[in-house]
Amino acid sequence: MKRTTAVVLAGLASAGAELLAGVELPGAAADVVGGPGERAARVGEREVAAPGGGLTEVARMTALGEPVYGRAAGNDIQGAVVPGFNKDHQQLVFLRLGEVEGARAWLRWLAPRIATMNEVLDFRRAFRAARLRLGVRDPGVSGTGVRVPELTATWTSVAFSYTAIELLAGPVEAGRFGDRSFRQGLAARSTYLGDPADPARPGHRERWVVGGPQNEAEMLVTVAADAVDDLETAVAAVISTASEHGLTVLLSERGDTLPGQLAGHEHFGFKDGISQPGIRGARSTVSGDEITPRYLAADDPHAALFGKPGQPLVWPGQFLLGEPRQDPQDPKVPAPASTAFPQWARLGSYVVVRRLAQDVVGFWDWMGSAAAAVDVDPVAFASALVGRWPSGAPVMRSPHHDDPALAGDDFASNHFLFQDDTRPSSLVPLAGYAGDSHRAAAADVLARVCPHAAHIRKVNPRDSATDFGAPADTLTRLMLRRGIPYGPPLVGVSDPSPQLVEAERGLLFVACMSSIEDQFEFVSRRWVNSVDQPNAGGVDPVIGQVDRAGQRGREVVWPAASGDVTLRLDADFVTPTGGGYFFAPPISAVDGILAGA
Repeated sequence: MKRTTAVVLAGLASAGAELLAGVELPGAAADVVGGPGERAARVGEREVAAPGGGLTEVARMTALGEPVYGRAAGNDIQGAVVPGFNKDHQQLVFLRLGEVEGARAWLRWLAPRIATMNEVLDFRRAFRAARLRLGVRDPGVSGTGVRVPELTATWTSVAFSYTAIELLAGPVEAGRFGDRSFRQGLAARSTYLGDPADPARPGHRERWVVGGPQNEAEMLVTVAADAVDDLETAVAAVISTASEHGLTVLLSERGDTLPGQLAGHEHFGFKDGISQPGIRGARSTVSGDEITPRYLAADDPHAALFGKPGQPLVWPGQFLLGEPRQDPQDPKVPAPASTAFPQWARLGSYVVVRRLAQDVVGFWDWMGSAAAAVDVDPVAFASALVGRWPSGAPVMRSPHHDDPALAGDDFASNHFLFQDDTRPSSLVPLAGYAGDSHRAAAADVLARVCPHAAHIRKVNPRDSATDFGAPADTLTRLMLRRGIPYGPPLVGVSDPSPQLVEAERGLLFVACMSSIEDQFEFVSRRWVNSVDQPNAGGVDPVIGQVDRAGQRGREVVWPAASGDVTLRLDADFVTPTGGGYFFAPPISAVDGILAGA
């Protein structure tokens, strides 16, 4: 490890954000975790049996024309998909089925333990309100270090490979899934994504710890918890009962958020998961019962487009099968729902899992050398190529230095455009919030502040036109990202031991979507791995991959003051080591058709 790298890694220990405090959300007092009785009392809902039975169809719309998901639908959608678990401790258990009837019996045991959308949404509303009011990252921990029961939960989800659905529901039902990538599986699509084609190279599918041609997982169970003890207890129950019913564990991998000020960061040291799309839809027609909270005032010109500043509202069919999808031209009007799936799969979601090993030393060694070549501070250089400072503050709003206060402002840290000047948003009254007084982002058409190759600009070009047309098309590519780090952190450690330096660490990347091919694979292959798309400037230096006859070198364009400088990367900083393509069905299908009912 170079000395400059060691200094940078140690210095990132304090790269946290300054959280908002004393903020009272509208209606927060009513957002308490409720049981089935409370959820059943919601007004303005009507459930209609869907063709084929079991599921429900949305019968009401909100004032904005968004679908209403009543109590039954909210109890059928897996909470891992909508709104997402977002827990500090998670375990991914990759399984292979044994005898089919044994697996079906186990699913009947598992189904009532799967967290629902209603359950997770109720909890997250209460958690969010307490966090902003108290100004702490985890309000579930009391001042004495004891967990608060009302803000502590353990949740479980399940997803199936195409092969598993063939075995459990039959080849005819499996064949109704129209997503070609899902049917083929991740291993078969590996080199299409830019993974190494040479079997001798790390990252080739034959070397994966799970998900390769010889060890493909047929089921994925995810357990997420606030407390480690709760996680371990729940995982033990899952594994023991699975074994009793003839299933085999291929890999059980633990992921944890990084400690201290680095909570929410990935192993390179940058805050992760900031830019998530808002999901259109509500649980009733009552104002404030939307799936994604609405913080823009009614008179703001973008009130129908964003949940909060910088968070675009996306139609739920981009994440849930059978629901209204995003129109690539007009984000306010839904496109027709997809029908390329079996009826029982409606309200389910495709799940992409990638186990990605991160070369932290290699990343910062290269950043240090390249930064020196263009006479830039290494942290500033790396932040520009990520698009955010380590705290999470966007370089578009803070070009010259990190800004922990900006990073911790939930209503400002994601509010920026690339092509145009970013104008202030008008918010609903938020008691205790002083407003967004941070420097506004100025137009960066020529990518002098945030390079075209920057990670956040590659995966989400926002208001920039792309090779597929108007900026509205970009909303059709967004995914719900649910990843978490694995392995011991190196960032923030002074004088690490050789054993710690060599230990494996990385990201358990998880994302939910309605089309693997048009969302995950499109972004990965057409934008992240491209020199020219969505705009010319080189390959994404963080996760981009290029494989030309076994050669892995790629280039990045740096916008130096004296003119563009082309920099070469010969090593991969992120290496795929496993994963799979799965489908998270509605809960009614888990103990229904998949359990042999």
